[in-house]
Amino acid sequence: MCELFAMSASVPQRVCYELDLFAAEGGERHRNRDGWGILFALDRDAYLFREPDPAATSELTKMVVRNERPCKQLMAHVRRATAGKPELANTHPFDRVVHGRRHAFAHNGGLPGLEDRDDTQALIAEKIGDTDSELAFLLLLDRLRRAEAVEPAARFDIFTRFAAEMRELGSANFLFFDGEHLFVHADRRRFETEDGLTEPREPGLSIRSFDERHHGHEWKTRGASIDAISGPLHLFASVPLDPEGWEPLARGTCMMLKDGAILSRS
Repeated sequence: MCELFAMSASVPQRVCYELDLFAAEGGERHRNRDGWGILFALDRDAYLFREPDPAATSELTKMVVRNERPCKQLMAHVRRATAGKPELANTHPFDRVVHGRRHAFAHNGGLPGLEDRDDTQALIAEKIGDTDSELAFLLLLDRLRRAEAVEPAARFDIFTRFAAEMRELGSANFLFFDGEHLFVHADRRRFETEDGLTEPREPGLSIRSFDERHHGHEWKTRGASIDAISGPLHLFASVPLDPEGWEPLARGTCMMLKDGAILSRS
């Protein structure tokens, strides 16, 4: 059971994101973690930090938290390994450079049977690691390339059809950044209870939105904070991080955002 977090903002924001505390707030209070990654997107490129080790004992995590980088788009993932060993090659977000822009992808869930499909056979050799998540990322990039999809509407259409196929295989909560837009897909996830992990159920992601009324306000919860909100921004998380303001996303919800604006939602 992994945890996802993302932001799309109208102006660069400094987000303090403590990955070990965030994982606990996300429900994984009693289970070991198998790695973490966080991407601070800039124009065309991004800072990307990843480790296959628990964030709670990582010196790199402490450095990232102390020196958070202002950005408009942020993507983070705390991993609980289900497919693939805890090693760097299997640590999200995965990234590739396409047409001079860094693309990145993070996934919560499992996609059994993905490797057995005809449309993934040629892509298996391109994987660096062993996860179905990375293979799904390569499949999405391949579809965008084959369709020569340049316009945002065309890219969103391909993303929504791809997400619909993936959730037929298993839990498919996705964050995808194409160097310009943040794409989000909500499905189902497992939740930790006193009796153990549940079967996958909704919601797989929730959203919290801030607008001009929140300008200059502080947002702070255990695991993440923004000192001063500037302009519209949207946060996404596997589970709500504080008691108010979060909207659960229904299974199958797809969104495309750019600089704090929701361009498409289906």
